[in-house]
Amino acid sequence: MDELKQEAIKSYYAELVECMDPLRVMDRLAKLLSLEDMELIRESHSTYQERNRKLISILLRKREEREPFERFVEALKRTDASHENMAEAILKTYLWYDCVTTWSIAMNLKRLYLFRNMTMVLLSVRKPQDSLVLMLEKLDMV
Repeated sequence: MDELKQEAIKSYYAELVECMDPLRVMDRLAKLLSLEDMELIRESHSTYQERNRKLISILLRKREEREPFERFVEALKRTDASHENMAEAILKTYLWYDCVTTWSIAMNLKRLYLFRNMTMVLLSVRKPQDSLVLMLEKLDMV
């Protein structure tokens, strides 16, 4: 699973462990989970909290191509109203993380672009004392 999606789920780990109904959610993930996965969740853990931990652990390891995050959010939404609220919160968190990451990348690209432009200006100047003025003029900062 994609790292940002993992982080969104981990943000609600305690709530998921305490409040999620692991068997009802698991039933809605039948196309994603293998029979072995479902057996591990169903039989080897006695409390619902342990089942939830196992279910989350399995989901976090699924390949992104299988869309585990999207299927998990959809399974939560289709379980009941309280699970739907958890799904919405997880989805909003992921969208926030994605927005922040995209903005951060954009700012880094902008810095690289400005650095490249300043370097090109500095390399084109023959007299060092003129470099700052020329650089600011070329960057429309004067």
